Amino acid sequence: MPHVPLILSLCVLALLVWLAVNLAHAGWIGARHRRWERRVRRGPDGVASDAAAFTCGSGRDAVLLIHGFADTAAVFADMAGALAAHGLTCRVMRLPGAGEPLPVAARQTLNGWLAAIREEAAALRRSHRRVWLAGHSMGAALAALAQIDDPGLADGLVLLTPLFDVSRARSPLLHPRIWFRIARALLPLSRTFESSFPVNVLTADGAAIAYQRDRFIPFATYHALFCLTDRLRGRGGDVRVPLFAVLVRDDRVVSTDAARAWLAGCSHLRMHSETLESYGHAIPLEHQLLPDLCRRIAEFMQDE
Repeated sequence: MPHVPLILSLCVLALLVWLAVNLAHAGWIGARHRRWERRVRRGPDGVASDAAAFTCGSGRDAVLLIHGFADTAAVFADMAGALAAHGLTCRVMRLPGAGEPLPVAARQTLNGWLAAIREEAAALRRSHRRVWLAGHSMGAALAALAQIDDPGLADGLVLLTPLFDVSRARSPLLHPRIWFRIARALLPLSRTFESSFPVNVLTADGAAIAYQRDRFIPFATYHALFCLTDRLRGRGGDVRVPLFAVLVRDDRVVSTDAARAWLAGCSHLRMHSETLESYGHAIPLEHQLLPDLCRRIAEFMQDE
């Protein structure tokens, strides 16, 4: 077996290269994270200073607003006020782990997020006539799954650019799920991705985002995201409450085609679905759109 020593040497070399790449990537990500963390302002509880949950409005009907991936409650700062102006109580929650230090974020799970939504909705139910769940992106998918799992949780859903599958616009070669599996297998010492959405992906005018989004995302968060889309696949027909949905035609973050296919299963509902042209993924940040959109959402919610 003259080739055995050569094969063993090549295997050892490959292992050493793999280990070196892992250590280098972990060190690079760690250094970038520490540099970024020094610029983040946090409160005594460790939460970013502009990420906290808040409530506005004092109507008899309430809406629970749920933010998406790498985001915080701050994304709804303007939208909550616009909805409250139409007589709604708006509770903007912060998902566990959002705006928190990386070790805390890495402990969060899909079931933990769903439990937090149920707790917030139950609190609103005790003091309001009706409760709606309104989510953006991953938050919209969480709202849909929470309602499907507990049909009495809310009286209706508002889904803004919902995440039923990740867009392949920025990942044409392989599906993002496959890239995640490859990275998780090849980079076990890192366990973190640096996420940076260009502003022209999030908003149509490319305006700078004024609040602090999460930039370093643990692998656990990506895993929970894909578990969420798996649990929702083909379950539009399980929704039993009125539904208002807003999609963006050229969304480069979530798949609009997947959202349309999922919403097709909701044809038995009182439903309004529209697809917007020339807007970015982050509908709550499209300020010129919000006054009319919030008016139409409020009218739909109150048209019972």
